[in-house]
Amino acid sequence: MSINFSRNRAQLFYENLIGAAPEDLINMREEFKNHMLTINEAEQLKTLLNKDAVDFFYNGVLSFSEGIDAVFQKRFSWATIKLYYAVYYLIRATLASKEIAILRCRSMFRLVARAGEKPYGSTNRKYNTTHEGTINHYRDMFNFSDRLLSNKIEDNDAYEWLMNAREIVNYRSVSFSEPDCLEIWDYFSHCIDEGTLSNALSELETDSYIMCFQEEYAVVAIPIKRMQQTIVDMLTSGILQNLSEDRTLFLKSVIGYDERSLSVLSEIFT
Repeated sequence: MSINFSRNRAQLFYENLIGAAPEDLINMREEFKNHMLTINEAEQLKTLLNKDAVDFFYNGVLSFSEGIDAVFQKRFSWATIKLYYAVYYLIRATLASKEIAILRCRSMFRLVARAGEKPYGSTNRKYNTTHEGTINHYRDMFNFSDRLLSNKIEDNDAYEWLMNAREIVNYRSVSFSEPDCLEIWDYFSHCIDEGTLSNALSELETDSYIMCFQEEYAVVAIPIKRMQQTIVDMLTSGILQNLSEDRTLFLKSVIGYDERSLSVLSEIFT
């Protein structure tokens, strides 16, 4: 089966720099780890990361929109999965907006788009997979500045907790729980029954990083706070405006923004 698709620009650019075809990359691991960016290469990488950031951001907002739409329809299993993916893509967008590439060569590496920099990796197996490796690189760099990492839910930080919730739904449970739901969705299920879900989402938006560490709200509160942070990063980098109008209109229709009287994502939709 032949399927055409586009890979992220930063990965393709770096592979081309070291002269590696994707199928040969693992055999060129030493070249991959030891190439040092020149001034010109760093500037080219920054330009590509800005473009990657917009695509990652779109993926994040679309996943978030689909997740919130699933919540309104009480499809909580899919909502869990989609909201987790939203957080993952939004982290990728934030990293790219800050000119940090996440690259793969068997395990995950990070590369700052700056002259003299080379990829940084870890032998820890927690950096082997795309999602966990990316989140761990992000955590290493922003552990003290990201307020979602300032507290824990039981023994897990916010990203670990949401990843665990997704893995329970996606891998560990023998089936989805609908028409029932996991306990972490009880509050939102009640809000739907009472017709107050839009108000509950607004409350999570304005919350000062308290509800995102409380298990009854966290599954939606964490993605909302991550979205707010990434929007700020995109605005700061001056690239939020590069999200095309057709994409914006599609996102607005997916989440049912107007008919549900939502205010989340107002920076994008107004």
